[in-house]
Amino acid sequence: MSGRPTLRTVAAKAGVSHQTVSRVVNGDPTVTDGIRDKVLSAMRVLDYRPSAGARALASGRTEVVGVVLPHNPGFAFSNDHLIRLVGGADQELAARGYGLLLSTREVPDDAASAHRRFTRRRQVDGLLVEAGAGGEALPALRSAGYPTVVIGYTDEDVYRVHPDDEGGAYAVTQHLLALGHRRIGVVNGPVENRLAMAARLRGLRRAFADARRTIPDDLVEHGDFTAASGYAAAGRLMTRPEPPTAIFAFNDSMAFGAMRWLREHGRALPTDVSVAGFDDTTAAELVDPALTSVSLHSADVGRLAARILLDVLDGRPPAQRENVTPSTLEVRASTAPPPMPN
Repeated sequence: MSGRPTLRTVAAKAGVSHQTVSRVVNGDPTVTDGIRDKVLSAMRVLDYRPSAGARALASGRTEVVGVVLPHNPGFAFSNDHLIRLVGGADQELAARGYGLLLSTREVPDDAASAHRRFTRRRQVDGLLVEAGAGGEALPALRSAGYPTVVIGYTDEDVYRVHPDDEGGAYAVTQHLLALGHRRIGVVNGPVENRLAMAARLRGLRRAFADARRTIPDDLVEHGDFTAASGYAAAGRLMTRPEPPTAIFAFNDSMAFGAMRWLREHGRALPTDVSVAGFDDTTAAELVDPALTSVSLHSADVGRLAARILLDVLDGRPPAQRENVTPSTLEVRASTAPPPMPN
């Protein structure tokens, strides 16, 4: 096939009329879900991009969606989970003719500064807001009239999408318990992510309960999602009178820091101590030993959040407010049975 695909090219690929393709592109709510899915699939295969300018003139919309990441740019653009999440959202938006405007913190220590530019001037049709934007964010954005979908956890009654953090933590803990570990050190995450961290702790505790075991309360430390905090937490855990035989860090960066501490202090991985992470970053497969971790399928989270927002904009909101995507345990070489007692 040569040349740029047209409405008629997409129609032929999807087996519908070009008028139906036009109705899908323009968000006609009377199109059935089955037909819409066929058309959107054909658009992705053919890399068909509707004219945003023409649609904007016809609809009065900007044809742009904002994405609020309440993080400093350096963190946001180096974090695998966030990069994949934004990439997935962009794929879904592009397939339906929308652009993406990304906003990170304007002020380094002020998470709310990531969203304020949207309250100063209306620039987009709706917003995807990553959890952690601060307590003022959602009320302020609602007051500004933005349809909003939260990516992550929130106490607010809004549409939200998050991975199965509880199920992922349950799977890691069940795996470590099955290997024979009983003293499992935990490196929890920062308070800004308290709801996601609470879900991971629920999964961990449920796995212990199902195994008729009690989690040792003296083996829970806290970090801030950086490798440095994982390094420090591992030091505190491993200098306990009864140190753990496994460390479960609530993100991969903290797990990498824990692995570094263990190596520098003569502990063999995983012979002496097993380590598991969360997020399944690209580096998880590259470190030695490769890190056991939980894949959040972050691109799928972004795609679903974008799909829900566009459906809300098109007058077809989903039935449920909370939408959960599956997570998957990826078992690698960093976990093994604990050493035999002397």
